[in-house]
Amino acid sequence: MAQFLNVLGIVFQFAGYAIDAYSALIIIYALLTWIPSVFNTRVGNLIARAVEPYLNFFNRFIPPIFGISMAPLFALLGLVLFGRGLNIIYMWIVRLVVGY
Repeated sequence: MAQFLNVLGIVFQFAGYAIDAYSALIIIYALLTWIPSVFNTRVGNLIARAVEPYLNFFNRFIPPIFGISMAPLFALLGLVLFGRGLNIIYMWIVRLVVGY
């Protein structure tokens, strides 16, 4: 049982790292939008292709305010809430298995 919890902890920890990495990509993307010529480079294009599908979901529902897109802010908020939800699920599973 302890081995199961160790593996589960590693999986959830990796998911947390992935969420943190994707959050960093969103922040980098938001900063790079101030320099549009950066998206003509390979790195800028790669970041845009990784982040824009997720941001487009928020762009459909949240209009820009004074020409500034709020999508990255709400996208980050969504990722934070998702990460917290994963943490709650992990703790719930641990308590269920351990028997608290």
